[in-house]
Amino acid sequence: MKNKPLLLFIGGPTGAGKTTLAIELYLRQGWPIISADSRQIYRYLDIGTNKVPQDIQAQVPHFLIDICDPDQSYSAGIFIRDTETLISQWNTPVVQVAGGTGFYMEALLYGLDPIPPTPVEIRKQAEAWLNASGLSEIVLWLKEADPLTASKIDLSNPRRVLRAVEVLWATGKPWASFWQAQRVRRYRSVKVMLTLPRRELYASIADRTRRQIAMGWLEETLFLLQKGYTSTAPALQTLGYKECLAVLEGTLTYQSLTEAVIIANQRYARRQITWWRRFGADIWIEEENLASRIRSVEQAVFRALEAREKD
Repeated sequence: MKNKPLLLFIGGPTGAGKTTLAIELYLRQGWPIISADSRQIYRYLDIGTNKVPQDIQAQVPHFLIDICDPDQSYSAGIFIRDTETLISQWNTPVVQVAGGTGFYMEALLYGLDPIPPTPVEIRKQAEAWLNASGLSEIVLWLKEADPLTASKIDLSNPRRVLRAVEVLWATGKPWASFWQAQRVRRYRSVKVMLTLPRRELYASIADRTRRQIAMGWLEETLFLLQKGYTSTAPALQTLGYKECLAVLEGTLTYQSLTEAVIIANQRYARRQITWWRRFGADIWIEEENLASRIRSVEQAVFRALEAREKD
């Protein structure tokens, strides 16, 4: 572990300023940035996932962005593989892992639990059920069939719900029963939970959503459909795109779109904060001032590097 870089995890709710902090730390310290965002991996989802503009990426590289087509599946296991491939190529004391997908961070830090592989046929059956009946029906079934796992996962995430169904069908056991009781860190790390006071966070989310809608979020969704991707593509199961699809399908009015996405994002932010309370953070930052944020994180990283040298 001593020869591995220290991983600086920068996580927290949407709209809290994770990307801005990571960019500033790169400019000051040269610590490379790996995106831990299960939506920014997809090509063409630029506005709705709030990707770093290409001109900034040219100056501050962000890795694991735009690596999948919208109809491709991606998993925490693939994220671990891709991340460790990158890390093996670098000679740096610190690597930033920044984004809103906490499960990817947890998987990288502690590894994945040993779960028997799911047969392809079972995966197809689960996906067909989702396409035919929708997420809400599967969630109701999962709460009855596997209340243990249902109580521990994000039930608004179709991939997580389907994974729970697949494991139960394949093994007859709850997915949560395979999770490790004792977790051992695979890397030295500093875990930073970045947020804002609730009122400021909600205002930030609302302002960003309005900008995204004005920039053409709905048009971006239509572009994906015109390219031949269907509403069931993994990428289009993303918050905000689902609401845009509802407008295009006529089940939601355009006038209601902005407010619907704001509310969905605020609910998602609450779930992200709850997740981080379980995951634990070495630093919990609500301070909005960027200079103060940078100072707090750098001090924590330098202390961790000094401790490593003493071991």
